[in-house]
Amino acid sequence: MNASVLASRLCLLLLSLWLTACGGSSDSDTTPPPVVNTQPNPFSFASVSDAEPSTTVTSESISVTGINAAASIAIQNGEYSVNNGDFTSGTATVNNGAQIRVRHQTAAQYSTSITSTLTIGGVSADFVSTTRDEPPPVGDGTPPVGDGTPPQASVIFPWSQSKASTGTLRIRGTASSRNGISALSVNGVAATIQSSSASADRVSAQSVSAQSDEESDADEYEWTADVELDAYSDIELVVTVSDADGNQDDEAAKVRTNTQQAPLFIAYDAVNERLIGMMDNRDVVSMDLTDLSVDVIAAVGEASQFSLDAEGNRLFYSRYVNTTLYSFVLDLTSGEISTVASVQPELAEETHVRQARTRFDAVNQQLFVVLGLVEQDATYAIDQLYLVDLLEESMTLLSASTEDDTPFLPIFDMVLHDNRLFALSQNGQLIEVDTITGERTQLMYLDNSPRVLSVGTTPEQLFIAGFSGIVSVDLTLLEAQMLSAETAVLEFPTAQIQDAMLLNNETLLITDSSFEVVLQIDTTSGERSALLSSGIGSGRGLLSPQYLTFGSSADILYVLDDGQNAAESLFAIDLQTGNRTQLIEIVREFNTYPSGLFYNAATDALLVGLSDAIWSVSLTDNSKTVVSDAETESGIEIDTLSGGDFDTETQRLYMTQFQLENAILQINATNGARTLLEFDGSAGPAGVITGLNAAALDATGNQLFLASQSQSSIYRLDLETLETELLLDSCTNNIGQNVLDIDVSGIQKLNFDAADNRLLIVTSQIASYDLATSQCQIVGESHGYYNVLPLDNGTMLTTGQAALKQLDPVSQKQVILSK
Repeated sequence: MNASVLASRLCLLLLSLWLTACGGSSDSDTTPPPVVNTQPNPFSFASVSDAEPSTTVTSESISVTGINAAASIAIQNGEYSVNNGDFTSGTATVNNGAQIRVRHQTAAQYSTSITSTLTIGGVSADFVSTTRDEPPPVGDGTPPVGDGTPPQASVIFPWSQSKASTGTLRIRGTASSRNGISALSVNGVAATIQSSSASADRVSAQSVSAQSDEESDADEYEWTADVELDAYSDIELVVTVSDADGNQDDEAAKVRTNTQQAPLFIAYDAVNERLIGMMDNRDVVSMDLTDLSVDVIAAVGEASQFSLDAEGNRLFYSRYVNTTLYSFVLDLTSGEISTVASVQPELAEETHVRQARTRFDAVNQQLFVVLGLVEQDATYAIDQLYLVDLLEESMTLLSASTEDDTPFLPIFDMVLHDNRLFALSQNGQLIEVDTITGERTQLMYLDNSPRVLSVGTTPEQLFIAGFSGIVSVDLTLLEAQMLSAETAVLEFPTAQIQDAMLLNNETLLITDSSFEVVLQIDTTSGERSALLSSGIGSGRGLLSPQYLTFGSSADILYVLDDGQNAAESLFAIDLQTGNRTQLIEIVREFNTYPSGLFYNAATDALLVGLSDAIWSVSLTDNSKTVVSDAETESGIEIDTLSGGDFDTETQRLYMTQFQLENAILQINATNGARTLLEFDGSAGPAGVITGLNAAALDATGNQLFLASQSQSSIYRLDLETLETELLLDSCTNNIGQNVLDIDVSGIQKLNFDAADNRLLIVTSQIASYDLATSQCQIVGESHGYYNVLPLDNGTMLTTGQAALKQLDPVSQKQVILSK
């Protein structure tokens, strides 16, 4: 390259560098990035006025503008939604252009404001709602808001007086208003309100407002409210309802329920002058004897009978857990539980542990613990008696028995008295156990079916309670004298005795789990009274209520009680109070059992079905007449009646007898005449229908539904053609069992529900068979039902052990109405 060319190129390069340094530009230059801005332009929400109290209000949308990056968003006292998404009260971020809404609950009071504050990127705005003015009271001369008619409400479940379990109870009812329902609550708990359905048209017996003779144009609603019930309390449930125009009734309906319990096991704490009890749920409680108030000390799990050390302010109990027998001590002041001693008993294979009962020996600072055992195929329980040394914290086997031993060691109860250990054996023996050697000595046999024992008023006396009564035992003469016998007329009978203790020289206390009562027995006269009853209603207690029916009033229910070992009894129960009135006692020369209870409107009397007779009991004067029995002239034998139904128009009783084949007994309620109604049994196995134990007429009286317990089937009998058809032989519960199967449960009772055109089938559970759809389902999931009667409000009356209950088949909750 020559020098001139090189020089020219160098000049051009220098010129270019000079132009750049002087601010010249080129195509490769870039613009600096903008400044980040997360602070939006100001925004605002329109206020809401005249809002209804306790309702949700939502603002109009605002648009986020003026930001070029994600900005934080937060709210106080409310919720917000971004771009129509879910509402939230948490912090997040939003972008430019986002659409935001705010909502909150208005004040519960009238003329009151609520403010929600939304903040985006440091910029805030308020959303304010104000409730409307309070309407003037109805009837003060000021024109009312709306038509001034307050809404009405009624409670369907539970009944006006009831006993419930601790925990959540679903309250169910109906409401009506010409102006809609804006809010409804039970004891402050907001209810879920639903539109009217068929069941809302039913009338509750508990509505506090009288039904108008004129047809109402009010809208009907159903509601439910889940109310938490405190333990050991008496609770009034109050319904408050308001309509859309502000008309409100603060006491639209009121019912009472209680969660009180009577203890299973008791001990008297003389140091602190209180009763210590163990409840069915195994709460250990302290009970004030002046007002019977209850304070929970601790929960002890699956414990059996306990023993009290009043001086040490502690309680001992034992439990068998997995393969180990434990003895525990509960500090009654702190509620702390600790292990005293434990042992692993040597048990045969397939041995079932029943219980572990404990007795405290204050003199020697030791425990006696009976481990109740049952071996497979054993005739008697094979118990083991252990000695616990509290000082050494050791547990050793003191005494044990086999089936061949005499006396037996299966122990119902034991007590320390004057430093001697006495026990009740399973076969009715009173035995003494040597506390050093464990040697057992039979003292005497007791014929009162003994269950529990207590110390007496002297060292030579014991009190022993059993199924046939309470006896006083003289330990010197080894003689028993009846102190208080079980009779059918007792107001305070016993059925499931759990514990006994001497409160003082004049009073013996007995606990009974069936009647949920603590009885006071006068140690001189044997007179009984209730110290504590957690039942419902007054009057002699139910034992085994088998049949139930209404008469002319919907407030009085009539119940036929089996009486178990006592005579059958007929009761009238006031459903508003639970009070029981015994109308008659059915005393027969031979033992009988109930077979039905029916109301005869033509004579205003109850037809009482027994195993071998039909009686009529006048509801005017409770007089009894025999309608039909073995002594009334008729060609057909009356015996082993097992169930039936009554047609009030034809005055005919249709009664089943278990041994009949293809036939039932027809009895004229007017003259007692008996005829055999034979029918075509081709629907049964091999053409034979037998083992009938229940029957129910349909609404027309033309069809009779028959239950065969032995065949696990239900048949339909046409009373005009006398033809039969198999209706149902299977109904499955939630664990896949056919409850009609006699090997599972078997059919006990049968009732026709005309309102819903269905059969209610009582097994151990309650099944409902829809005659229109041929569908069967379980509507009473609990076990232990004796009978069921449907009510017009959609709930059911049921009977079980010693109690009349109300069942809500929707929630599967039950309350006790009389016990």
